[in-house]
Amino acid sequence: MDKNLIDLIIDLKRNCLADEQQIRTICNISLAEYKGITEIDIEEQIPCNVLAKKMGLSSSRGSRVIDNLVRKGYLLRKTHPRDRRSFIVSLSSKGIKIKKRIEKERSNCESKIKKSLTDQEIESIKEGLELITKIFNQKK
Repeated sequence: MDKNLIDLIIDLKRNCLADEQQIRTICNISLAEYKGITEIDIEEQIPCNVLAKKMGLSSSRGSRVIDNLVRKGYLLRKTHPRDRRSFIVSLSSKGIKIKKRIEKERSNCESKIKKSLTDQEIESIKEGLELITKIFNQKK
């Protein structure tokens, strides 16, 4: 029996989450830490509330995750230069190292997928996923 589109999307999500879990296990980090590290660029300095929003968290929950990342040595936090009541964060050398490890593991995962596909199939899949993402983003 052919699966409908939503079942295929759910299957894809399940597989991606399993791969993400494997990466987090290899890197020994939680889901929240994973999101925090992946949502900040290597050279970026970002206000805490902006990082929380990028992680899809409330400011208070984001603050707790950021505190944990600072405590574990993945992020550096300093007072915002234009607003002494808020802070900006950046990746520490330890954070950069783990981010590069995450990127390497994600790249390995993508390579596994791509090696079984032609360039045309890869482009078709990317176009389809971009279209689905666009449709979901329009609903918001």
